[in-house]
Amino acid sequence: MNQRQRISTCLLCCFLVASCSETQENPPQSTSAAPPDTAVQTTHENGMRAWFGDLHLHTGYSFDAAASATNTTPDDAYRYARGEAVEYFGRRVQRRTPLDFLAVTDHAEYLGVAVDAQDPNGRFAGTEWPQRLEAAANDMVGFLRIFSPAGFRGEPPIAEFVEPDLIQNNWQRQIDAAETWYRPGEFTTFAAFEWSPMLGGAHLHRNVIFRGPGFPKLPFSAIDSRNPADLWTYAEAQIAAGRDLVLIPHNSNLSQGLMFAFRDYDGAEFDAAYAKRRSDLERLVEITQIKGTSETRPEFSPTDEFAGFELVEWDTATPGIDLAGGFIRTAYQRGLSLQDALGVNPFHFGLVGSSDFHSGVSASEEYNYPGGLGNGDEQSDPEKVLTSVNPLMGSPTTVMSASGITGIWAPENTREALFDAMKRREVFATSGPRIQVRLFAGWDYPDAILDSADWEQSAYSGGVPMGADLQPATNPELAPRFILQALKDPDSGNLDRIQIVKIWLEQGEAREKVFDVLWSGERTPDADGKLPAVGNTVNLDDAAYSNSIGAVALNGLWQDPEFDPAEPAIYYARVLEIPTPRWSTYLAVENGLPLSPDVPPTLQERAWTSPIFYKP
Repeated sequence: MNQRQRISTCLLCCFLVASCSETQENPPQSTSAAPPDTAVQTTHENGMRAWFGDLHLHTGYSFDAAASATNTTPDDAYRYARGEAVEYFGRRVQRRTPLDFLAVTDHAEYLGVAVDAQDPNGRFAGTEWPQRLEAAANDMVGFLRIFSPAGFRGEPPIAEFVEPDLIQNNWQRQIDAAETWYRPGEFTTFAAFEWSPMLGGAHLHRNVIFRGPGFPKLPFSAIDSRNPADLWTYAEAQIAAGRDLVLIPHNSNLSQGLMFAFRDYDGAEFDAAYAKRRSDLERLVEITQIKGTSETRPEFSPTDEFAGFELVEWDTATPGIDLAGGFIRTAYQRGLSLQDALGVNPFHFGLVGSSDFHSGVSASEEYNYPGGLGNGDEQSDPEKVLTSVNPLMGSPTTVMSASGITGIWAPENTREALFDAMKRREVFATSGPRIQVRLFAGWDYPDAILDSADWEQSAYSGGVPMGADLQPATNPELAPRFILQALKDPDSGNLDRIQIVKIWLEQGEAREKVFDVLWSGERTPDADGKLPAVGNTVNLDDAAYSNSIGAVALNGLWQDPEFDPAEPAIYYARVLEIPTPRWSTYLAVENGLPLSPDVPPTLQERAWTSPIFYKP
């Protein structure tokens, strides 16, 4: 691998003038000044551009957020995403860098009812509910016991909380807020909700994102049904009526292995029709968020030295569960096996990152993280945050992640353009930073393709982008060639490396391998092929780091040296930053407190592309 393939900043550094310093320090933690939009956006020859946002966020209109004393509204959420300051537990909080798009996805179960039922002058005035909820205001378990709906415990719902006109009015408030804040070309909003079944504690949740402009009268909740197939029926009816949508499963790491099991909700094995419905409707999946990262685990990927990233140990102690069924790399392996058996891959999805914050503020900046789960982790009492157990999760509060966001490649920042990109899976996930990453695959990309000013047009015309299917080559002697490109977030760490994760089916058995493809510096893999670590500049005494190592940009070509044209395969890129301080470290240092013993003090933020699927 030559130097041009390992790192070439000359083509890209002009887009990152603010980041080219060798000693850039981490951004300031102050949120008192109105922040400029420091995001770097590269518009390419065919007009494609990376847009960043959050497709999974809760406000006080979700009953569990209300149980945590969150009182933010969808309007607050959109203000914060646009870079305006909002109040959160008596503090003024503000993003340094605004988002380009946002979907508020409050739980469809009892949507907005917790707000209504606490209003002494509202719909429930004169009933027991305002007094009962006031009494439960400081008792999260008691509050949740009242609102734990049929979709969570399988019990009959509270009749007055599910009256159609009440839910319809509250759903319309969500739509109205999205319509009010939509600024085509500047800031995009999506009307959305979360379908949230809990089966014995297992998360099988999906976010439902509408394209607009038409929306249904009612959302579909787990009170209506806890069976994903019934949600699909609802989705198919909306699409047939001209109301297009995408379904995004999330928190598969907390699904007790059920999200990507080999059997359906009723315990039956998949058939081709079931697999096709799932593949058509669930085109994306969430790989990272506040409650952990769902890519893989060290026990499932023992040769992947970066497999242990931001894991939440919730399901690991539950006996008898198939934990592997809750992770995305395993899902890709199983999808290939099911494709081989059924002719359809039910797990044919792209990757997004979101926050799932129950705060109304999409705050994915480690150095500027106000907490994401209401009074369970709001940071007005830093010592409590660093030592407590989160009551919603049962895990140390510091285990929660300041993660993540979605990147979408689209020609403009509009609902139509962003939604269409989601449908074709030309999206990527990050753990929070605005890392820009590209992935293309083709059979005959020339060696010098990246030297051309119109390389992107050639990449599209001569191959396929992330999220697409790569058809077999006419020449069976060829192996696919991949174009990879990554640019750092100017407010975050430099780049360490780009890897390709390959999953393939060999004689009916699923396999995986991680290739180090592009990297910074003059490092050389050892005799076993392992690339030395990039280094670590973090000073834990003051939570500072230096961008004196790593790269501003990485780009190059890679060809699979182990390709077999007869074997179906899946390829996705993973980009790693150099080590930087974790939010818990910033919080401890800022307040003169000991570092949390429950989490590493640093992390290597990262991005994941949607895969390219090779189908022989």
